[in-house]
Amino acid sequence: MREIYHLFVFILGSVLFLKGEKVKNNQKVSVIVPLYNYAKYIGYCIKSILNQTYANFELIIVDDCSIDNSYKVSRQFEKEDKRVKIIKLDKNYGYSKAKNEGIIISQGEYIITIDADDMITKKSIEVRLKAALKYNVEFVYANAFLVKDGISLKKCYETNKHKVNKSIDLYNIHAQSVLVKRNVYKEYGLYDENLRSRSDREMWWRLFGKNKSDNIKISNYYLDKCVAYYRFHRYSMWRKRKRNKILDKRVIKMSEKAYKIRKKEGITKNNTRFLD
Repeated sequence: MREIYHLFVFILGSVLFLKGEKVKNNQKVSVIVPLYNYAKYIGYCIKSILNQTYANFELIIVDDCSIDNSYKVSRQFEKEDKRVKIIKLDKNYGYSKAKNEGIIISQGEYIITIDADDMITKKSIEVRLKAALKYNVEFVYANAFLVKDGISLKKCYETNKHKVNKSIDLYNIHAQSVLVKRNVYKEYGLYDENLRSRSDREMWWRLFGKNKSDNIKISNYYLDKCVAYYRFHRYSMWRKRKRNKILDKRVIKMSEKAYKIRKKEGITKNNTRFLD
């Protein structure tokens, strides 16, 4: 009976949480968008962030030396909205460093990263932050809608009948669905800049281990709700890896090596860049 009671309380709390009042705008959230040659998509991404129900956020776009019109498109939004800030790197360093540079200059207590070809739902920041505060956790992860290439933000809003990609557990987290408290990057480090792909996965391993017998380092909460639109298209990093099996194997091997080094040596300044 006690187990049934606790289950009832948990379900009731979750229902009240999802139907509750809007969270107060007293916690600043930083949204980081690493950008490279996605002029076709970046406008949709930015608009989805600016359309949020939660107002107290900053949007930091880090252009990783794009050679298309990505910077030009982003710059126009910066001129029109003071919440938007654009950084242009002097050369193409890669996805992980671009994210790190955005995190380093951010001012929010909570941080979200979103890929430039993806978008977020209107209440994305609000519901993630609300969960973090309600359950007093450092890490929130949720689900994402899967949408086809060419779909507009307006079309995404018009229906919820998209396919859903669920974050099954701590070892299969959808990167676009995460909200992280700032102190996590101070204590456990930033993304591995030697990894141009799968640095998110290596970070999850760092925080939660690779299986259930490993030590979970931070408090977390799974929000069973879609908070992002993940766009499928032929130019995505995931698609490129799947088309090139040799590249995919090399990327997996590099990420596993990075994890093993930190597990053996510990997470130190010798092998990890930290947020000051």
